[in-house]
Amino acid sequence: MDLGQYRRKKQKIAEEHIGDLYRKAHEYALKETNIREKVRAKMIFSKRFLQPVEARLSQRMEALFQEWFLFDYKTIKGQTLFFQYLQTHPLHESTKLLGAVVLTAAWEPVIVREMEGETVRCQTIMQSEEIFVKVNLDCIKKEMIEGEAYFVRKVPLVIHQWILGPVFPVKSMDTVANLKTQYGQMNQKTGVLWRTFLKEEAPNFILPGLS
Repeated sequence: MDLGQYRRKKQKIAEEHIGDLYRKAHEYALKETNIREKVRAKMIFSKRFLQPVEARLSQRMEALFQEWFLFDYKTIKGQTLFFQYLQTHPLHESTKLLGAVVLTAAWEPVIVREMEGETVRCQTIMQSEEIFVKVNLDCIKKEMIEGEAYFVRKVPLVIHQWILGPVFPVKSMDTVANLKTQYGQMNQKTGVLWRTFLKEEAPNFILPGLS
């Protein structure tokens, strides 16, 4: 058996499954979540991350909110909507495993080093680790420029990692410096881990790049 060919086949299947999972979970958050929960989420998002003058969300801010609403917002029950989707819908075991990986994914700043087709070679900013991520949406690829930094939500698959949802530009490297400083302070104070910190605080650092 050609192991490389087998892994590429498994990668493609995983990409299809995670793309389908993402679309259906988004539809669940938009159409099946009650109005009370949506109003509560919008109030929390505005209070935590927006300035009073930003009460009206721009299109990009709305996209940011929708991603936060699905993956990071905690409902009245203390669960994310994505977790609720996994719990309430019949899913194949392999899809459930992918869902478990997505649960831990957070917006992370990376620098785009090279783009070739659907594959993007990136460098993580915190660990300076080189990673390869795949993206199949032309609208996202057009937004990414080599040498620039972006917040991406990525999940590991078989060969490459996968960009889940939209990407958001990092306004400047000062934003990254502030992010590292605040994380260092919070880590010393509470012992919070990098990914947990990002899931809680990332919108504070993304929003300046959307104005």
